[in-house]
Amino acid sequence: MDFSLSEKVLQIAQKLRPFVDGEIVPLEPRLFAEGFGALEPELERLRGRAREMGLFSPQLPAAWGGAGLSLLELAHVGEILGRSPLGHYVFNAQAPDSGNMELLLQHGTAAQKERWLRPLAQGDLRSCFGMTEPEFAGSNPVWLGTTARREGETY
Repeated sequence: MDFSLSEKVLQIAQKLRPFVDGEIVPLEPRLFAEGFGALEPELERLRGRAREMGLFSPQLPAAWGGAGLSLLELAHVGEILGRSPLGHYVFNAQAPDSGNMELLLQHGTAAQKERWLRPLAQGDLRSCFGMTEPEFAGSNPVWLGTTARREGETY
């Protein structure tokens, strides 16, 4: 496999590094002192800047408003965003939303994509992922269990 970086991702990295280091990282002292909620107005402004850069939801194809990056390119972008605990959030590439967007993209119906994927991709909606049940302690989703009981024609 060729691990060399494309010109596209090298150009993205040139834009990302100063943005992350100059605008996102300086917010960290406030994050740790005041909490995430205190930063929401500033984070929304930065998310707007990420949209303007064309790098919001980089894990999604361009048709869904993303940057259409390959996994290798996304890994390089993720390394830069990971310089700050706020980086992935600012670019709408944070868990659980990122993974849930990818699942909807690959397996969702057209209606589900319109209802859930589009607002997630635009950063207008947050998602969740439940991983713990009373009989299956822990956070490993492999251990989740469920039961469906038929009641007439429904479950």
